[in-house]
Amino acid sequence: MLNSSKFCMEKIELKRKKLDASGRLIISIDVSSKSEVIRMCREIDNKVKTLKLGLELIYSTGPDIISIVKSFGYKVLLDAKLHDIPNTVCKAAAAISKLGVEMITIHTLGGGVMLKNAREKICELSISSGMFPPMLLGVTILTSLDDSDLKNLGFKNGYKTSVLNLVEAALNSNLDGIICSPNEVKLIRKTYGNNFFIATPGIRLSEDSPADQKRFSTPDEAILDGADFIIVGRSITGKDNISETIDVFLEKIKKVSKK
Repeated sequence: MLNSSKFCMEKIELKRKKLDASGRLIISIDVSSKSEVIRMCREIDNKVKTLKLGLELIYSTGPDIISIVKSFGYKVLLDAKLHDIPNTVCKAAAAISKLGVEMITIHTLGGGVMLKNAREKICELSISSGMFPPMLLGVTILTSLDDSDLKNLGFKNGYKTSVLNLVEAALNSNLDGIICSPNEVKLIRKTYGNNFFIATPGIRLSEDSPADQKRFSTPDEAILDGADFIIVGRSITGKDNISETIDVFLEKIKKVSKK
């Protein structure tokens, strides 16, 4: 039988080779009704390949919304943010992997046993069915937190050191990649190399408001620093002309990807 860790590493190389601008831009769908999702799927017009579905949407509409989104031809990043005792997360990850999503998020703060068990279970299920397993991305420190917030929560070190420690836990657990703010991407690549994916929320155009994000950057800076995926929500979905705004982001990605 194919070793699950080797299988997942080979998958990273295959997927990275296929990435283009439309595959690197992931749009976050932060709405709460099926009608809004359908409208958004149509407005985005398949200019990107993957949509991120989060807690608000799943709890409002149920998991059937995944099938609706996929019926428009999109891949799905399910922002489940799994975080519980290892047994619970392992079973949840197994159940989610059967929904046909391409990416799943899990909190690295859950610890190595939780991360490893979830990764192995997903790979085992996928190998037995002859399918690529969904990518498992480890969430590090939320972009809404800064050093002051972490200090108040009892973290001894700042966010950069904390993120590096969590990235190491994710990599030791054979996760496909991590999610961090764009501010840490360059340091993470310098420290741990390129054999994993990095997805970055907290992406804004220079003229946009940071809203509730405290660690953020522009799409071109994030890609230049080494991000594979950039995740964008309100800076696209909150604009009057979503299609034209997507084009702006895609053009910025294409321009820096050639460097």
